[in-house]
Amino acid sequence: KEFLKITRLPVRAIIYTHFHADHIFGAAEFADGSSPEIYAHETTDYLAERFVSETSPIIGVRSMRMFGTYLDKNAVVNAGIGPFLSFGGAELGYIKPTKTYRDRMKLSIAGIRIELIHAPGETDDQTYVWLPDKKTLISADNLYKAFPNLYTIRGTWFRSLKNWYRSVDIIRDLRPRYLVPCHGRPESGEDNIHRIATDYRDAIQYVHDQSLRGINRGMTPDDLADFVKLPPRLAASPYLQEFYGKVSWSARAMFGGNLGWFSGDSADLHPLPPREEARMMADIAGGAEKLLDHARRYAKKGEFQAALQLTGHLLRLDPGSGEARAIRARALTALGERERNPNARHYYLTEAIEISEGFVAIPKFKPDRAMVHRFPLSFFFDTLAVNLDAGACMDLEKRVGFTFSDTGETWSIHLRRGVAETRPKLLDRLDILVSADSKKWKEMLAKLRNPVTTLAGFEYRKGNAVEFARFMKYFEQPEIRLPFEAGD
Repeated sequence: KEFLKITRLPVRAIIYTHFHADHIFGAAEFADGSSPEIYAHETTDYLAERFVSETSPIIGVRSMRMFGTYLDKNAVVNAGIGPFLSFGGAELGYIKPTKTYRDRMKLSIAGIRIELIHAPGETDDQTYVWLPDKKTLISADNLYKAFPNLYTIRGTWFRSLKNWYRSVDIIRDLRPRYLVPCHGRPESGEDNIHRIATDYRDAIQYVHDQSLRGINRGMTPDDLADFVKLPPRLAASPYLQEFYGKVSWSARAMFGGNLGWFSGDSADLHPLPPREEARMMADIAGGAEKLLDHARRYAKKGEFQAALQLTGHLLRLDPGSGEARAIRARALTALGERERNPNARHYYLTEAIEISEGFVAIPKFKPDRAMVHRFPLSFFFDTLAVNLDAGACMDLEKRVGFTFSDTGETWSIHLRRGVAETRPKLLDRLDILVSADSKKWKEMLAKLRNPVTTLAGFEYRKGNAVEFARFMKYFEQPEIRLPFEAGD
């Protein structure tokens, strides 16, 4: 609506700077039934599909916590790189790219000269949009007025810090007169922008290099989080305040991204499972009630991090403990209220209301039907495989084949004692053979269509709807729980 106040000229092209939700899911609204060219890096479509498939349920919940989507509007001061993020029942409208590039691409759209530049940083597909005639650079999400999210607590694949600071060097080399981040206000002046970009890249390289230095000294992730601190000259920059990313989170990510999960401490080779560790802590305290006494005491003294950690043990032992939940919610609220980083603040406060009000912060949005149809069948079969309830089918072997009448594609799922192998072909010796319309199949899996009536409407060349429904029960998405409940 705001865009249409500026102009009602037709949209000739849409450029995806990267695959994140706030940069792709509004495309259908801007296209508005027309067919503009969609420009993106050659990996953007693959990353978009991956983003909404295998780990999307948990990343969705963690995003709702991180952005404070469920909090009262008075509790959300800022989202870090914008006033707020809200899905609020929105429809997601992603359109696949029609034009892609690898390193650089020069083009002219509606008489405007543009160069697309691959600049991996916050994501591997990050694209700068350079307008040479205006000496203006749209810098995607590689630079904004906050310390960068070199790691995001919603969860992400490893973000290469070296790639990121080298991509900021592209900004310095271009020497733009105007810099337009996709979050935050533009900056102007070649020297001003060069100075901002230099500090920004220096901060990222500093965290990269000093994290590796600590790692090579034998530090664990916890050690690194305490060891790596920005030097005063960088910590004072308005563009490097820890209002979105945090240095400590970035240092931890450097450890995981370079060495993996093992901290190097022998105690972490085969650590006690969380419930066993909780039992040990209760035993040391003299019993669960004594451990609860300690949690009460720490909360009363205002040592809320200690109270939070102790309630984690208590709730592993007894997830229904009303007092432990109350102490945990109080500790989370207190930590959130004193936290300056919006991501951390919102995460604390959201978990507090999840505990108090008995819910999980699941995103409230639905995909656009046209978008669902655009995703390939492989996307849906990969998602089914990771949803498999392996414990329920350890002794089961079953072969199910699919023919999709509208596309001519064939697929099979071989459920083999806890593993679901998916193949884009029909296997021999099928137990069930289903003929379906691919669009109805996709809509059902995307929860846009009733599964009971949909399954009944398929054609069964072998087996029947009841058998197939029973088979599909093994692939229902697991219920998302709070961390101390998830291991039950």
